[in-house]
Amino acid sequence: MKRPLTYLLCLIATLPVFAESPRAFLKAEYESMSKSINTKTGDTITNNSDFVLRIGQGQSFYFDPQTNRIDSLENDPQGKIMLEQADAAAMQKAIANMNAGLGETWFDIRKKMGINRGSRYKNMKNFELRTITVWDSQMGDRYRYPVEMDDLQWELHDSTKIVLDYECQLAVADYHGRKWYAWFAPEIPVQDGPWQLCGLPGLIMEAITADGEYEFSIKGIQQCDEPLGDPYENPDKIFNSPRKAVLRMKDYGRRNRAAQVSAMTGGKVNIQQTEYKNNIDFIETDYHE
Repeated sequence: MKRPLTYLLCLIATLPVFAESPRAFLKAEYESMSKSINTKTGDTITNNSDFVLRIGQGQSFYFDPQTNRIDSLENDPQGKIMLEQADAAAMQKAIANMNAGLGETWFDIRKKMGINRGSRYKNMKNFELRTITVWDSQMGDRYRYPVEMDDLQWELHDSTKIVLDYECQLAVADYHGRKWYAWFAPEIPVQDGPWQLCGLPGLIMEAITADGEYEFSIKGIQQCDEPLGDPYENPDKIFNSPRKAVLRMKDYGRRNRAAQVSAMTGGKVNIQQTEYKNNIDFIETDYHE
């Protein structure tokens, strides 16, 4: 696989940077891992999710494939009807379970049916403008904010390791409050990687924070010829906010989720607040500054 892929990437320099319908020539699949600690039990909780990075000429799209699938269905009239019918069926079954004293919840049923979203985080990188456009959410509200690629400055090291049969080199950077160790493959000459990580002379295959609380691992990589992707966001329903302001809102929401849910539903829905140790923070921690 290595040589055909490298050969393909050598040919892409002749492609136009911007086309009417941007397309991806390379697709990388990553597993995203984050940790938290339950204050009542002391147990470490590991959260895993899948993301896809579609890479085109001069730009890329990073997203949760399950969320993107649901978003695309909601933007199609027939798909929206199908989701509404599935959701109604899940609600009926959840009510029946509750009346029968069964434990399977509405959320569990929706997850089994494949109609739950995953992460609402996604981004578009534009390498000509050196900017990353990020979309995220907090309690149902949707936010968009820009991130400058130049915030990330790498230091190359001599250490190497093999990832997916590619020899990868180590790079280290301090980025938005955390120290990152990343392994990139020079044989795959794209300056991209998972999440907001990019700017190295090769695809980032693995990355982990110094404290081990966040990690990205590549699961597979393949050539492709498919649309770069659509964020499926209604601009009329998006709040444009600075990055740190969004993170502060998310932090407040995380610490006061029970009160927010109760307020939003007029006290009709009450949930138990989940508590975590304060040192388990977001992937970016500089919003405290």
